[in-house]
Amino acid sequence: MARKRVTGRFYVFLMLVAALVLFLFRDSIFGASEVVNVLDGAASDVRSAQAVIIRDELPATETQVTRVEYVADEHTLVKKNDIVAYVYSLEYSEKKLQELNRTRKNIQEYHKVVLGKELDSQLEVYDLNVKQKALELKSLVLRTTHGNLLKLIDQLTDAMEQRRQYMSANMRSDAKLIKYYDDETQKLNSIESWRTARTADRDGVVSFYMDGYESALSVDRLEELSVADMRAVLAGESLDGSASRTVTPIYRIVDQNKWYLSVLSADGSWNPVIGTLYNFQLEGYEDLVYSGTVIRVQKTGSTVMAQLEVTDPIGPLIYQRAGNVVLGTNLSGLLVPSRAVSQMNGQSGVWLYDVPGGTFVPVDVLNNDGKNALILPLVEGVIGAGSRVLIK
Repeated sequence: MARKRVTGRFYVFLMLVAALVLFLFRDSIFGASEVVNVLDGAASDVRSAQAVIIRDELPATETQVTRVEYVADEHTLVKKNDIVAYVYSLEYSEKKLQELNRTRKNIQEYHKVVLGKELDSQLEVYDLNVKQKALELKSLVLRTTHGNLLKLIDQLTDAMEQRRQYMSANMRSDAKLIKYYDDETQKLNSIESWRTARTADRDGVVSFYMDGYESALSVDRLEELSVADMRAVLAGESLDGSASRTVTPIYRIVDQNKWYLSVLSADGSWNPVIGTLYNFQLEGYEDLVYSGTVIRVQKTGSTVMAQLEVTDPIGPLIYQRAGNVVLGTNLSGLLVPSRAVSQMNGQSGVWLYDVPGGTFVPVDVLNNDGKNALILPLVEGVIGAGSRVLIK
């Protein structure tokens, strides 16, 4: 009997039969798994945590200073290059001010000698004006009164110049009087050399109150800040980069429309997602509601740190560094049973039922109440409402 030749079609037929058997008995072959549908879902996430405020601010400091005369007012807007304060160096001396006052007294006494018994009412007016401004300057320097030192020095200089011009026009030249005038001018110019004008490096709100964290908690160091750094600030400890004791803080210029909130949660259940918008309130400021967007997340054990970028005006929080915070958001994503969420190499995900055994799809778990989990696929479009996932 002749043997029947096996054709290629026969092998194709065997492959189809094998595929059908594999499909019909896949659960027996690969193990039984429950299949569930993916649904659209939403949840609210409200929680209490601790937070540290990081402002976009430029601190101004000096290494050798004996006195600061503020020109700008606290918590007011200044423009770039505006004079914020005058700083007096270590050369500042009350003794030199006393010498200046003695010179002026000599001038007044010599006027009486030059004039004799002649009465000059106009010169008396000039003398009285100079004397009054000099007394005001002395009181301000000794801090028995308050005022604007810059404005007062300008007024005194004008009064001295008016008196000099009058004496030159109405009295004969006198070498001794001229020497007195030159001495007076020299001492006044010396006062001017003690002081340095500090100007704003940019537009912003000026504040003269600082806590020492301005340099360590700066926008430039935002990505370097760690969970340990935030714990240190909350405990009142110093950080690397904090203000040195050898420098004197003068003021800071703050961008009030862009700042950051670093939130620390240690309950192990928070899984903030970059791009999520949260509303928050800081303890003690319950009448103010701010909103911020998550821009960075760091996890250390069960502790999660999320940095929020805030564009609401900072308001009174310009003076606050840390505190307790309540924050919340409305979340939307895909809903699956909690048992459908698995772990692979430390990454959360679900098994999409597209092939026998499923395909692992990485996800962020936005919320998990123990029964259902709200998830967000890390790759858009891989799964959606109506997809089927395995519970293994």
